[in-house]
Amino acid sequence: MILTLILIAIATTLGIYALTRVMRKLALRAQFGVLLGLGITIGFIFLMIVQMPHFPMWLGITLIMVVFVASLFGTCIFLRSLMQEEREEK
Repeated sequence: MILTLILIAIATTLGIYALTRVMRKLALRAQFGVLLGLGITIGFIFLMIVQMPHFPMWLGITLIMVVFVASLFGTCIFLRSLMQEEREEK
């Protein structure tokens, strides 16, 4: 069980990292928007699954891990976009 959770965390991190690398050609605000949309969608799916009886625990843990890891990348992208805007204003 613990090995499965560790593998889920690693796979989630690698998946979000790959997603951010693919999105590099987009503007920073668009990247942030994609990650924000991903978080909202997964949050909605998680709320629907919690209401269902007998949902698998690993699915809920996976969704929480994806949202947590995506929020870290999203914060970094948002801060970079603010720095870029500040440079453009000068």
